[in-house]
Amino acid sequence: MKHEPIPSDYCEDCNSHLNIPIHLQEVRQAIQKTRNSTPDADGITANWFKRLSNTDLTCITSFFQEVFTTSYIPEEWKHSIIVPIPKPNKDKTKINSYRPIALTSVFSKVFERILIQRITHHLLTEEKIPPSVNGFLPLRDNQLAVYKIHTAISEAHSHKKYFIGISLDIKRAYDTVYIDGLIFKCLQLGITGNITKILHNFLQNRTLQVRWRNSLSGTKPVQKGLPQGSVVSPIFFVCFLADFSETLDVGVEYSIFADDIFIFCAHTSLDHISKKLQNTMENVHKWCNYWKLNISPEKCSIADLSKKKLQSIPRITYAGFPLPWKQTIKYLGINFSKINQNGIILKTIRSKALRKINALKSIAYKNYGPRTKDLINIVNNSICSLFYYSCSITNKFSETQYKAGNTIQTMALRVALGLPKWTPNIVLMKIAGQEVLSEKIKRLAAQFFIRQLANGVYSPIYDQNCKPSIKLIKR
Repeated sequence: MKHEPIPSDYCEDCNSHLNIPIHLQEVRQAIQKTRNSTPDADGITANWFKRLSNTDLTCITSFFQEVFTTSYIPEEWKHSIIVPIPKPNKDKTKINSYRPIALTSVFSKVFERILIQRITHHLLTEEKIPPSVNGFLPLRDNQLAVYKIHTAISEAHSHKKYFIGISLDIKRAYDTVYIDGLIFKCLQLGITGNITKILHNFLQNRTLQVRWRNSLSGTKPVQKGLPQGSVVSPIFFVCFLADFSETLDVGVEYSIFADDIFIFCAHTSLDHISKKLQNTMENVHKWCNYWKLNISPEKCSIADLSKKKLQSIPRITYAGFPLPWKQTIKYLGINFSKINQNGIILKTIRSKALRKINALKSIAYKNYGPRTKDLINIVNNSICSLFYYSCSITNKFSETQYKAGNTIQTMALRVALGLPKWTPNIVLMKIAGQEVLSEKIKRLAAQFFIRQLANGVYSPIYDQNCKPSIKLIKR
């Protein structure tokens, strides 16, 4: 199938806010947002940028403007050093047991942040990205994506409808993005002119080296895909999936977060759902073939999440392969289930938390271990955060389930503080200076919904059909 050619002038638009001269304030903001991660071969860190004087920043702004005007990307900015990091509990003799971490130029990251800030502003103000595409954009975090799925399931239950969900797995999503197709989609989204030419040059003719221990491999060219560790890659992937809604049949909905795709349909007729989802899967297959993406049917899953009993199991296929049916379906770390939804979520979180508490015990009782303050931070950021992550759902726990969550928190804090089991919870929380887990979940959930109300029409879950007094609250 033939693809549309990219215009040689990239639909030049010099007057667009995307292509105005780079300002000193943009450079300052980009530097402040750049984390002090491990530098690449040049050894320049983000802290080095943050210590520069106004005179130095003015020189860098002029340099960035020259890059922007000429569309010439320095070769060092298109080079990555890949460091393989072993995955936990994996066979280290196999290459698939390593996660590649890319080290790229901090100079490049600062410049990329300037461009991404402009692109993000354009996508949001012009409403170019559908509300169902989440991640890497303001007001569209993982909590919102999970809440929308949970709400859709709850509405199907209340209206006594069938609800079938499909989770799709894109094989090596970032590594297989078709670059020319991506640039064509950017032009369709209104990202035109010199900024698109720069980004196209940035993505082409890239190179990498692999660092293993103290040795570097030879330089290898990268022919396709989005660069690992690049600031622009996440937003570019959002742009690449922006037209995914064209594959959906009428009545079929979806939610996307990065490369996690969840397709679902609710209706009173199971045959109706089966036909709609099958048509959608055929459209998805055509769409993936056209844009050179691959979906692994064996890694996908389909599940019935309604309260109604299925009389027969529908056969939904992708590229001729039947999708495997599961009892639960996982999306963004949350297991959605047909029955006892909150119980399944609590069971999953509790299992993860207990493993982390056991790991905490191995470092908390040693004389040379971390300070108590650091151990409490570990409890908050590694264990209690499992509950906070999905607070828009966990705030609907029953009192019994809340008590189970509070027990997890007190267990972890006793380990961190080295206090005996008979220490009263109220004393334990006072010493640790912590808020009771159930109360914090409710507070974070309230903040989540207030934030959506405050965002008004800019919130992806804003309901235009409701009266002003019940917008969002009804959902």
